[in-house]
Amino acid sequence: MQKLIFLLFICANFSSFAQSSMPFLNGEQLEYKVHYGPLVAGTALLKVTEKENTYQFSAYGKSTGLFNFFFKVRDYYESISTDSCLCPLYFNRNVNEGNYSKNENVFFNYELNQAESTRDTITLTNNTQDILSMFYYLRTLNQDSIAIGQSIPLQVYLDDSFLSSEIIYSGKDTIKTKFGNIPSTKWIPQLEAGRVFNDEYGMCIWVSDDENKIPLRIETKVMVGSIKMDLLEFKGLKAPLQFIMEK
Repeated sequence: MQKLIFLLFICANFSSFAQSSMPFLNGEQLEYKVHYGPLVAGTALLKVTEKENTYQFSAYGKSTGLFNFFFKVRDYYESISTDSCLCPLYFNRNVNEGNYSKNENVFFNYELNQAESTRDTITLTNNTQDILSMFYYLRTLNQDSIAIGQSIPLQVYLDDSFLSSEIIYSGKDTIKTKFGNIPSTKWIPQLEAGRVFNDEYGMCIWVSDDENKIPLRIETKVMVGSIKMDLLEFKGLKAPLQFIMEK
């Protein structure tokens, strides 16, 4: 009963902002080129797999070229969420970045209302997301019901704790991509300043303003320099990507 009540509460909160159906399909793949300042630093690949009433979100990141010699990156993230309200059930983060490595497995137990990892057990909070499911949750938000400047609270799981965060809707925009000019919406998530980011509102995310609502570009300032991700390739979208070819 406790599990049912908790999930109903989360789904009710989710439905006030969500679309009537998910903007992604089984088999969707999004590939990005990652820049560190003016240099091409690596690539990132996002995949969606739907099975047994769940979505499996997978993200692969790796450094390329010269970055492999002085800061090799091989990262993998996995999030399994319910297909109804995108409540995370399981999260894995396996990162290898230079001399740093970490493998984290987390189970979200809604019956006991807690997140369980190999190191700790903590109480779940309202509107729980992990750092990967958060991006897919963003895509489900219905901009028609959100005012410019409105913030949506999130509780994001990372390193055996929940970070109180928010994401702010910054309105509509049009950005230039390799595919053409694409109408988009702009979002500003709150980050944890101090360790990697020097500004808690220093990230911007542009999402296509169509049925797919795919992230087109992510720009963020870090302690040294800046990072930018641009959409490089895509397949398996729910609808054709809407863009305007330059004349």
